[in-house]
Amino acid sequence: MTKLLEQALRQVEQLPEDEQDAAAGALLDYVKHMRDIRLTDAQVAEVRRRRADPNRKLLSHAEALERIGRLGS
Repeated sequence: MTKLLEQALRQVEQLPEDEQDAAAGALLDYVKHMRDIRLTDAQVAEVRRRRADPNRKLLSHAEALERIGRLGS
């Protein structure tokens, strides 16, 4: 176990029982979904290509939310 995880668990131990359960549920949900998320080799290559581009355009948080919102339309 990493030191950071140990520190987080020590802090969670100090919470009331219902908040401990909520934190445990969130951690279990995170672990479950991390196993479901996988990129293909082509997707990994594309991410690396884009990150290496010195002229890449970065979006603000608001711009990213707007674009994500349009995906549902």
